[in-house]
Amino acid sequence: MASRTLRDTGTAFDGRVVDIGASYFTVSDEAFAERINALVDQGVVRAWADGFHVAGPTGIEAVSGGSVRYAAPGGLRSVVEALAALSGAVPKSTESNVTAVDVVDGRLAVDGSAFDAVALCMPTPQARRLSVVVPDLPIPWEPVIAVTMVFDRQHWIDIDGVFVNDDSVITWIADDGSRRGDDAPVLVAHVHPVLSAGHLDDPSAVIPMAIAAVQRVLHVSAYPDWVDAHRWSFAKPLAASGDAHWLHEDAILGVAGDAWAGGPRVEAAWLSGRSLGLELAALQTR
Repeated sequence: MASRTLRDTGTAFDGRVVDIGASYFTVSDEAFAERINALVDQGVVRAWADGFHVAGPTGIEAVSGGSVRYAAPGGLRSVVEALAALSGAVPKSTESNVTAVDVVDGRLAVDGSAFDAVALCMPTPQARRLSVVVPDLPIPWEPVIAVTMVFDRQHWIDIDGVFVNDDSVITWIADDGSRRGDDAPVLVAHVHPVLSAGHLDDPSAVIPMAIAAVQRVLHVSAYPDWVDAHRWSFAKPLAASGDAHWLHEDAILGVAGDAWAGGPRVEAAWLSGRSLGLELAALQTR
């Protein structure tokens, strides 16, 4: 649920937030719905769309229906911050790099310093890089390169998002102005996982291909005034464990994320983290 603030773009949209990670989320679980409804009342979250356009390599072909997709006027990161505030937690960042989480004789150490409990809320392959005791889930992950394009004005038909099928360059286009409700002429395209995998060391190399694909699918000739590419090496698990989370049998070390709780969905990540948090809290108070 990553958002970035546009800076030094040379456009009128410096200071604007753009979602470059997850595009939206859905709600089905009762507990999650209760939290999201509270955020809707606060204006943090808004119902965005209940259907998207569907396109092939040569253009838009249809409109799909589905459940309500939610977005956030302040970017999806604001949802994370608001959820932390609702739970009574005080978000704190030490901006510290962590290189290793070790378990020795049932005791936890983070880069050699003792801790009572650790939660690794991240893709499992990244958690395993930090701690060798984390299990290796037999789940493949797809990479994605998100390409943000800022235009001078809207050159395309009114859209919320477009699923792009059978295209070797892009799989999805989000109208970020529609998503956030300010109608800014900003598009975010997700590059096909195969193409993304071949350019993780140089994400900007896909920019010309992504622009051409967006122009082709949306039938526009205009070029963006500013463009940027951001890589996500572990963007999406292709399956998920039915377990809500993982917890070490001796130490209070857990793993949670969207590869658990029947994901992959934003809602599953929340359910997984909530489940792990409740168990860690219970263990800490014994």
